[in-house]
Amino acid sequence: MKLRIIEEVWGINRPTGKRSVRTISNKAFEPSVGSVLKFTSSGRYFTIDDICKDNITVTVHCKNTEYNKILKINKGESTVYNPRSIDGGYKYRLVYEDENSTNKYAIAISVEKAKGEHDLGESKFFGSPTVPNVWKDRFHDDIVFLAQIRLADIAEFDYDNRLPHTGYLYFFLDAEMYPSDQLYVWVEYYPDEPDMVIVDFNAMSPISDGLNDDWLINFYYADADKSGTKLFGIPSGAINENGDEPNLLLQYDPLDFDGVPFLNNLDGYAYVFFGEDETDFESVSYKVERS
Repeated sequence: MKLRIIEEVWGINRPTGKRSVRTISNKAFEPSVGSVLKFTSSGRYFTIDDICKDNITVTVHCKNTEYNKILKINKGESTVYNPRSIDGGYKYRLVYEDENSTNKYAIAISVEKAKGEHDLGESKFFGSPTVPNVWKDRFHDDIVFLAQIRLADIAEFDYDNRLPHTGYLYFFLDAEMYPSDQLYVWVEYYPDEPDMVIVDFNAMSPISDGLNDDWLINFYYADADKSGTKLFGIPSGAINENGDEPNLLLQYDPLDFDGVPFLNNLDGYAYVFFGEDETDFESVSYKVERS
């Protein structure tokens, strides 16, 4: 077991009202009773008070001892310590990791439909992909652009380095069999910077309606059982109750995409699973789960 402490700083942009969060420290500790774990930027430190078979007890120490707090964290779970603040400050996620688990965390995804000019190389779903010029003759009309992940965007959240942290990861669907759920997924890693934008990529595809807008992605750390659209973690439906599926790469929740017709009649999720070898994207699989 390891105790991981993720230190974040957050603030609110007063003109827009938007909240931003940035990870400034991500440390894993071999826990032992009496250990002192210091975070100098905020002036806080943590002590490990007790370790049991199924949980760990940690005290948060503040400059003003009145605000010290005792936290008990179960094995394989996490808790958030969020000091009192109105418009910004530090917060901490403490994770008591089960090192035998490959699904210790998820990277949650929130999306927002792009408005006006924006960086076409951003991580996003749908719209106009930015791809290597050498790929220009690889696509036919049945191919749907699902998503592009600029891997530098997830580096601070993917602390086990399950994916590369440079280049791009692309998701395409072969929709020849649409509206059947039995679609083929094509996932490809490109290690460099892409240099070509394909405008309105999905315009000629079998499921073009609503898929020509860029839906920009924000990433944030989440527990493995987080629902909604995400990378990694545990599938939110019942599809893997027996443990027969490989590890989850991407979970798509149509409820996150208001007004997009694709899978909008789905009371469940679409999944992309890794193959047996998580570095071999040719063996990934796509499955849709309807309740």
